[in-house]
Order: sequence, then C-alpha cells, then structure tokens
Amino acid sequence: MAAEVKSAGSSRQPRYPATMSLSELVATPGQVQFTRGGLNESRHEIHVAVVDPAGWVVASCGNADLVTFPRSTSKPVQALPLARVAPDLPADELAIACASHAGTPAHLDVVRRLLARSGSTAADLLCGTHPPFDAQAAAELIRTGTAPTPLDHNCSGKHAGMLLSCVLHGWPKEGYTEHDHPLQAEIRSAHAQLAGVAPEHVHAGTDGCSVPAFALPLSGMAQVFARLADPGSDAALGRIFAAMTAYPELVAGPGRLDTTLMPLVPGLVTKMGAEGFFGLGLRDTPRGPLGVAFKIMDGGERARAHVALAVLDALGVAITPELRALAPATLRNWADREVGEVQVKLPLHWRPEAAL
Repeated sequence: MAAEVKSAGSSRQPRYPATMSLSELVATPGQVQFTRGGLNESRHEIHVAVVDPAGWVVASCGNADLVTFPRSTSKPVQALPLARVAPDLPADELAIACASHAGTPAHLDVVRRLLARSGSTAADLLCGTHPPFDAQAAAELIRTGTAPTPLDHNCSGKHAGMLLSCVLHGWPKEGYTEHDHPLQAEIRSAHAQLAGVAPEHVHAGTDGCSVPAFALPLSGMAQVFARLADPGSDAALGRIFAAMTAYPELVAGPGRLDTTLMPLVPGLVTKMGAEGFFGLGLRDTPRGPLGVAFKIMDGGERARAHVALAVLDALGVAITPELRALAPATLRNWADREVGEVQVKLPLHWRPEAAL
C-alpha cells in the first residue's frame, strides 16, 4: 500500500511512490570503514535520505524514516521567522543567523551588528558560553587573558537573529529559548510544514544552546533542504539559500566543511549538525533539485566529509581534485606517513520512478 504524509499548512503533499511499501524504505545502511595495517579499526553506520522538492523519497540508504535530531542542521529553519519578517536584512546577517560560526573577529562583528538591530547586547544571549572553535581566536583569548563570552558561542548568531525576530514580530525577548515561547512555537510549525509532518509528531528536546531541538524523520529533513534548493514562491527560503551560499565563510569558518564545500559545488547549500548529522540542498543534478539528509549513527565527525562526497558523487556531481582533498582515501600520520585507508560503502537504492 502506498504511504502518504500530509503536509501541515502546505499545498505540497510529500509521498512515497505507489509501487514502494514502507517496509521497502528500510535497506542496508552505508558504512565508512577505517583500516590500519590492513585491519579494520573502526566502522561508522550511515543512513541517508534523498528527496525531491515535492516530497518524493527518490533514493535512500538504510532507514529513510529514521527519526533523529538534526541539531544545528535545523538553523536555516530556525532563521525562517526572521527571514519572513525582515525581508531587507543584509545577507551576511541572515547567514550568521543560520551559522555554527567559529568565533573569529569577522564572525563576531556580524553578530554584534545583528544584536544592535534589536537593541540587544551579549548579555541578552541565552546560548551559554564556550571558547571559539577557531584555534587562532581561542589562542588570542588565552594570550590576552580574556574569558569567552556568549558572543564566542557558535550559536550566538542564531540567538541574535531570534532576538531580532522577537522584536519585529512583537513578541517578548524574555524567555525566547523556552518551548512555549511564541517564537519557538513558530519554529516548530516551520519544521513541520517544510518536512511534511504534523506538528504534533515533531518531537522536542533541548539543544546545547538551550533552544528546543526538534526531531524529524531523515526524509523530512531531506525535504527541508530540497525546499531550500527549490524554494518556489517562498521568498524567505530563497533569501536563506542565497545568504548561506554567498557567505559560506560565515556559516562555519576556516577549514570547516560547510565553508570549504559550498564554494566548490555551484548551487549547493549545506549545514552541519552535531552528532554526525548533515543536510545538503542541490539546485542542479541530473534529476533536478534534490535535498539530502544523512546521519552517522555513532556521531563520528571524521566520517562526515567522506559521506558527503560519496553522496555528491552518487547524485552526479563531478568530484574534482579540490573536492577529493576534503576526504582523502588514505590515512596519514603526523609525520605524513601513509598508515591506513578509508573505505566508503554507500548503497543508495534509487526508486524506479527516479531512474534517469
């Protein structure tokens, strides 16, 4: 029997092809295997969903309906209320609202500018504090004896955007991280609408930066990125795509995957999430715009770039030497000696209707 998921508040109705049963969505997971001296040393289990903008699951590897937390991969959705209410917001400020930034001076400058728009300061940020991800920025704090502040938190841009969204919508800034705040209710609704699930089926936890973390089926989060890649008449989604792809250096930071990957593939938007989650939206593939979400089940960050490249390859993106360098097939030690290999097995199962 065909399965259909009603989309809350959307004319699009995500569905699986009529020839496929739900049981057939569960297939062999992919894996990234690290070997040393010819012996298997570690293995990471991978689940992938590939979805088109209408909600069709066109390919999968493992369980396409695995329900899990996208974590920071949700940031483009969390920025959607801001993009809707502030259509003239500068693109770099919208990009930092979608970012897991590294805390460089360039990042903090944009966060401060975004904070100023709502009459807020770092003291209003409820994300907590951690040292900058960027090694140079962290070393500078140590050299000067300066303690990190909430500005240095990788989510400070998202929180600054949330504060501005509250002001522009007429909602209180106080308690903006709480589950029952109007902003978070709006963000939950946006997750449901874009992912094609009923709001009551969006499970909520609490993220590392204290805002709600919403769990979705892997296929639902892939649909979010398909919609980013092909926003149709949704101007706010289009602005988010444009901001993230125009300012990839703000979305992550020097040497980090989102920042290095997006400029190498025209029409690609990506967003990392904690615990091995990753989302990709591609405007140009042989099958048209597509969204992808994958989960590394053990949260192994070192496997992320290898999976991303395998997915791009499977979707028909030419893997250039610059792309290949992001995920080398050989392991090298600190003395630059070859000590092992990385093997990626990604058995994407394409639905018959999705064949070229």
